[in-house]
Amino acid sequence: MTLPQTDFYILAGPPGAGKTTLLQQLSTTVSVMPEYARRVLAFERKTGGRATGDQNPALFVQRMLETAIADYDAASGLTVFDRGLPDLLAFCAHYGISDAHVREAIESRRYAVNVFFLPAWEEIYKTDDERVLDFRGAAAFGALIQTAYEQSGYRLIHVPKASTSDRVAFVRDRIAS
Repeated sequence: MTLPQTDFYILAGPPGAGKTTLLQQLSTTVSVMPEYARRVLAFERKTGGRATGDQNPALFVQRMLETAIADYDAASGLTVFDRGLPDLLAFCAHYGISDAHVREAIESRRYAVNVFFLPAWEEIYKTDDERVLDFRGAAAFGALIQTAYEQSGYRLIHVPKASTSDRVAFVRDRIAS
């Protein structure tokens, strides 16, 4: 196992839990890396590609893996990621595909041991072009994500359901300590 990159923090959790909003607010003071799944889906939609969960899940996971590795390798210094490599284990479990190649990447690219986990939050949940799961599906996917991080040796720091400014302060305080 590779030593962790202790300045690389992850925001994890189910779709629609507020990760992207939190990341946008954190971006005023730290480097951030936007969510790879949304970027892959937007590219596939724009180009008519088939690397999506409903058309070719294995290719979708492969493209997300490639993007997540490129993001990790391009980052430097204190960086907060909207999803990390272990999220891909949840995608593999969700789609019922092999995760061996994902596990190799997880072992060779480690993040800070503390991962900020945002819980499913029905009051703020919205679907959109890329987020197609209903709330129950998103919450179930969140459970897969939680398991993926725990099995990958990370410690989850549960971010409370609170205002965005309170969540920003919560994350900043824990990064600073």
